[in-house]
Amino acid sequence: DALMGKSVIIVGSTHTDADLLEVYRLGCAAAGYGAKQRIFVIPFFGYSTMERAVKPGEVVTAKTNARLLSSIPNSGLGNVFLLFDLHASGLVHYFEGNCLRYELYGGPILVEKIRELISGTVQFGSADLGRPAWVKYFSQELSDGSIVVVDKDRNFQSTKVMNVIGDVFEKDVVIYDDMSRSFGTLCNAADAYLAKGAKSVGAVLSHLAIYDDDIVEKIETSSLSFVLVTNSHPMSQLSSVKKSKKIKVVDVSSIFAKTIQNIIGV
Repeated sequence: DALMGKSVIIVGSTHTDADLLEVYRLGCAAAGYGAKQRIFVIPFFGYSTMERAVKPGEVVTAKTNARLLSSIPNSGLGNVFLLFDLHASGLVHYFEGNCLRYELYGGPILVEKIRELISGTVQFGSADLGRPAWVKYFSQELSDGSIVVVDKDRNFQSTKVMNVIGDVFEKDVVIYDDMSRSFGTLCNAADAYLAKGAKSVGAVLSHLAIYDDDIVEKIETSSLSFVLVTNSHPMSQLSSVKKSKKIKVVDVSSIFAKTIQNIIGV
């Protein structure tokens, strides 16, 4: 009876299969016990980089995971999925049926924190050719709108920087990427910008999707001057991250709280 007629908020990352299934099970249970509405807060949507099939026979895991969550019983006022800074915005359309799904954005909070970290003119850049729209956003908010880009060649085993597109000489460069696991691309990009005369290179990430503590050590010894991230991914809570001199974690819970208040009318 405790859930009967209530709006239930379920918070969970889906970065592992176990966590995905836990969110699914909790959603099914909430519906089964009579919750009138289920609001799923998913700060990090796992497998979001597997949003398309590159080779024949590949599974589009982001799509299958969205289908699984879409199958949670949709009674009363229905299911609402709140996602955050997706790898590809079209992922919200992978959810099926009569449910609401929204992508929330961390840009404004990150911009505010960047202003605290850096004074003066900043040159925004990308670690590759894949995120120009977001890089442009930060540049327009904090600089003159111009961006620089690293052109790289990637295969299954390694990534090689081919060229730096744009002028970074004597400039403080900030790289944006939606997520990083190994920090190989970001560290290589930072080295490339510094080799072209940049004064310093920092990084801004929506998701700190690192593998383990070894990556934190890699960041500490890299040429990156700072790494600004949100607390969307569970790995942002590692003790090594909290002790890091370079990694700065920004809380984005207020973004979700405001949206939830609008949904339930508080």
